Amino acid sequence: MPKVPAPTVAFTEPLTSPPRVHHPATLAELLEVAGTRKRIVEAWGVSARTYDTRKRSPGTCTVGELQQLARVLHVSEEELFAVVRAEAAAE
Repeated sequence: MPKVPAPTVAFTEPLTSPPRVHHPATLAELLEVAGTRKRIVEAWGVSARTYDTRKRSPGTCTVGELQQLARVLHVSEEELFAVVRAEAAAE
């Protein structure tokens, strides 16, 4: 059976010229390219401890947290959910 590629999230860095597009395959990779921990924690509305836990173990994210993170990062909810589902299945 052929290996199915892992889902990715298209993420654009808006302040770079030209804008750089990343296709991170994990929540941790997405958070790394999205900005500083402090800025993401504040915008996402979670504690730094929760941020670290979700980054390490994305399967622990709630639906509401993922929806809020998708809004904060301006990424597709469907793509973000697919990435987290794939990671949770692999754990």
